[in-house]
Amino acid sequence: MKYNIYQRDILVGKTDSTNYIIDGLQPCTSYRVAVAPYDDTHESKRTEITIKTRGIRLIIPTSLTVNSIITLNYQEYSLGLIPIGTEPAGMFGGGNKRNIQAKVISVDEGKSTVELLDKLEKDTTTLSGRINMVKKSNFDYSTDLGGWHVASVYGSDFYRTTAAAPKPDEMSSNYCLASGTRDTFEDNNIFTVVSGTKYYISAWVYTSQKYSGKVGLCVKNSNNNNVIYLGVTVPKDTQNRWIKIKGTITIPNGYNIAQPWLEVEKTVSDNEKIYFTNIQIINSTDLPYFTDNTQMNKLQDGSFAAFNGYRAIYFRQ
Repeated sequence: MKYNIYQRDILVGKTDSTNYIIDGLQPCTSYRVAVAPYDDTHESKRTEITIKTRGIRLIIPTSLTVNSIITLNYQEYSLGLIPIGTEPAGMFGGGNKRNIQAKVISVDEGKSTVELLDKLEKDTTTLSGRINMVKKSNFDYSTDLGGWHVASVYGSDFYRTTAAAPKPDEMSSNYCLASGTRDTFEDNNIFTVVSGTKYYISAWVYTSQKYSGKVGLCVKNSNNNNVIYLGVTVPKDTQNRWIKIKGTITIPNGYNIAQPWLEVEKTVSDNEKIYFTNIQIINSTDLPYFTDNTQMNKLQDGSFAAFNGYRAIYFRQ
């Protein structure tokens, strides 16, 4: 049996498994999701549910009571007011103050994991509420390639496969996309971009001893068809292993549309490959204020804090 996956009535994926991951959902947010069985001729009636994602989790280096509810203090500082991360003890200035409740999920070796019970982020207007511009970034729950296709060929290998061992503990994917060709694009995923906008890019990649690569965007001017390729580099490595790459790109002037793109920097046909999974391409304005498992640090006054740009979140016992 095959299934179409919908979010807010927009088709976001296909699978032949009873499990599917929708990437880029925001924390503490409700989503309307539907599943519809289909075959090659027609789609059956959709089954729809509403789900709510859990909150961002922070790590506080002190022992708290499991299942207790604590209060965190969120605030924003004016840029240039003070060096971010060096606020003096007792300085509680800043704007947009509010209290956020969190639940203590677990305690391990003097560190408490707490889960926010409300979201910090403002609402975004990205497609279907998703912040990842890549439709198919994880290959665990579908046997197809999710629309990724070969555009230029220096080698014929391009397929979904089991992720090679050993894998880092923080990498959860069991399958990946193997590419032995130079340029690969995600089909049917062309979106508008604005010059000056930054995109955060990350991916897990299994390196090649022979070739470097890139993960990023093919950016075009729809009026004159000028094209440039922007990406974060996958380094050539002396040993084959899984690494996480991350970085940012900026859309230059004169370009207005983009498409997800992968590259293996080869100019000859051979069997060498780079493996990709958990591909994230996120408009920087839609990045979460704090990411999952952010570590809070102890300040001189005994409180705990985490900082991201001009944003700060505190816990005071």
